[in-house]
Amino acid sequence: MDFSDIPSAQQLILIADDDEAICKVLSMLLIDVGYQVECVGDGSALIERAQVVMPDLLLIDVMMPDMDGYEALRQLRNDTRTAHIPVIMITARAEPIDLVYGFDSGADDYITKPFNSTELLARVRSQIRRAARRPVRSPLTGLAGNILITEELRFRLSRPGPFALLYADLNNFKAFNDAYGFARGDRVILLAAEVILSCAGQGGERDFVGHIGGDDFALITIPARIQPICQRVLAEFGQRVRELYDADDLARGHLEGFDRHGTYQRFPITTLAIGGVTNRHDQFANPDAIGQRAAEMKLLAKRVSPGNYVIDGEHFSAL
Repeated sequence: MDFSDIPSAQQLILIADDDEAICKVLSMLLIDVGYQVECVGDGSALIERAQVVMPDLLLIDVMMPDMDGYEALRQLRNDTRTAHIPVIMITARAEPIDLVYGFDSGADDYITKPFNSTELLARVRSQIRRAARRPVRSPLTGLAGNILITEELRFRLSRPGPFALLYADLNNFKAFNDAYGFARGDRVILLAAEVILSCAGQGGERDFVGHIGGDDFALITIPARIQPICQRVLAEFGQRVRELYDADDLARGHLEGFDRHGTYQRFPITTLAIGGVTNRHDQFANPDAIGQRAAEMKLLAKRVSPGNYVIDGEHFSAL
């Protein structure tokens, strides 16, 4: 027996389908074999809920009101918080053109209605197992991925002495991707990785840099190194990223396009947001606890003006 195929009590599957009967049948089937299950009825609710609960797998119906499954999938794949989650599309249409469109949108697998229960469970197990076996390093940047980041945090938490966990991600990155495409978007991510790694490496202390996924990065250092690292990272990235913009857009100082809600807006030049937490004031029981606090600090950092960063709830200027 492959014990990786046995559902964990913590494995959550999020279902998006406007048909309550289908949701009920899927829920009963999955709960019966040991998964946790949540259901939503449309694409917008799916995106919002997925960002909160971070499920292990998404089952998405293609045809839904408000926002169909393809558009919801596209937005999920364009969000660094949900881009890695495996997705199985559920459809009554199995024409080759529909399957091609779904895979191009980022689907990992398909199941057609009416579905066979045994086949569906096999596909669910396969996708969750495949996600668990992803490389421990980012294929784009080569930096340590989530498994190694967690191991490093566990190591630091087990030892005495202060340390800091910094989270960084890009502001207005979706607008950049929409305007220039994913190839140039990858160049921005690579630039962020290069700048963070270079600035962390300028000190004599042992700093750890990881790539969480998409445009999200983690840096583990000591409190005394927070200020010089943040100042160098924000200043250097802010200057070098301008080289990746078209001259006309750079002269205007912004890109124009639609946000996630379909509203036409102006998006400023991409910057990095950095938020972090130290163990100077609070003790954290595990990597998840300190990671959650650092994520909260990063959200605060994304609300302040560019060139500022947030550590333990305090705002600092890198200028």
